[in-house]
Amino acid sequence: MTGRRRRFLPRERTSWLGAASGAAAVLVCGAALVLWPGSSGYRALAPDCARSELVVAGGTDVSLNNQRRQLIRDWNAGGNPHATLVEVAESTDSQHSQIKAMEESGGCGYDVLVMDNTWTAEFAAGGYLRPLDGIGRRSDFFPVALETGQWHGKQYAVPFNVDVGLLYRRDGVQAPENWSNLLDSGAALQLGDYEGLTVNALEAVWNDGGGRLLTGEEHPDQEKLRKKVFPALERMASHVREPRSARWPLAASRSYDEQKSMEAFLSGAPLMRNWPYAFSTLATEPGMRAGKRLRYAVAALPGTTVLGGQNLAVSKHSPHPDAALKLVEYLSGTDSQRLLFACGGFAPGRYSALGLSPEHHAAADVKVMTCSAAEQALKSGGGSDGAESEEVELDEAQLTDLGKAVVQALDRAQPRPVTPHYSTFTGTFRGCVQKIFDRSGTDARTFARVVGRSLDGRTASC
Repeated sequence: MTGRRRRFLPRERTSWLGAASGAAAVLVCGAALVLWPGSSGYRALAPDCARSELVVAGGTDVSLNNQRRQLIRDWNAGGNPHATLVEVAESTDSQHSQIKAMEESGGCGYDVLVMDNTWTAEFAAGGYLRPLDGIGRRSDFFPVALETGQWHGKQYAVPFNVDVGLLYRRDGVQAPENWSNLLDSGAALQLGDYEGLTVNALEAVWNDGGGRLLTGEEHPDQEKLRKKVFPALERMASHVREPRSARWPLAASRSYDEQKSMEAFLSGAPLMRNWPYAFSTLATEPGMRAGKRLRYAVAALPGTTVLGGQNLAVSKHSPHPDAALKLVEYLSGTDSQRLLFACGGFAPGRYSALGLSPEHHAAADVKVMTCSAAEQALKSGGGSDGAESEEVELDEAQLTDLGKAVVQALDRAQPRPVTPHYSTFTGTFRGCVQKIFDRSGTDARTFARVVGRSLDGRTASC
């Protein structure tokens, strides 16, 4: 690796991420500020299309020790066309608006897009993406993850990393047997006003009578929204309404995102729902370790989870589409996925990165590489320089536990609604959820009408 790994404690990361996302703001006119791999500064990107560099645009790299940046450095070290990384914003909502603005304007500022997997329908329908007809080894991707990159029978994106909701528990804490027990437990969830609220609310719906609703391309009618979805959200609301009261064990989560829920877990919360990357981040905290032993465990959530994650796509306006496709293949390849998992904590999108295959993919068959081994594998392929590391490394057994939890969760993961109007849906849905939580006047009929309209891109409010 280039230099020594730096440990980012969660509270330190918050301020660092804020600075990075502010520095990487994109200008719609086509100019952008970019982070050049190997440097700590930003410089302006020329808005014309004559550049020789490949530009990768995505959100802030929250992988442990910035492994996405490392992969870009490794690509450059291999004698490939030089690539730069644009970290446009920290939040998914801001990433969407800024990347969409560039693509909608017809700007050629980006070649490879790192997209939330809910964007595929919108970006493909809008003509912002090139079909990935030449992408290889498709059968090695987890099928449910690969499908999130498809629209109308064509492959427009492939998985960079997958996300599934996982349950973290402190030593001595018993895991809840079902979803109802989880809500009663006071677990740290993500119920702040951002995409995390949509995710957590959908998981609550799916695990409380609304399974197979608001997922995929089949959109529920108003009767199902009224009779199945709304009541499930009301039951969830009974756990979250009033702060500082044992009657509402999830009240504190109303202000939590992923970062704040990790801080709550570090401060003593017995349980937490979070994504796979939290596993490695928590391991950097001395209070979460007893020597080499971790003071917490991870497992799949007790029920259905949202299939999250980020995909890689090639911009329709890229001046270098062939080189961009090769970069997508590199970033989504087995060696890169192993590095992201073992060193960065991101769950891979490929069977092979967890020692699996399409024929043998049970959780019991998971076989992982440690971070050092993953670095060496990438180095042998012409990438990382293999410089000495001083970070405490997760051992094979610990990474295997994480890999097994991811595979088990993938077996019961569902995508969010597939629609070109997803941004309208998620903004509308979580606004309605907040009103249900607050008892501020919305009713089942209004909820069903408004949410149903939002799936077709029609704006309304509960």
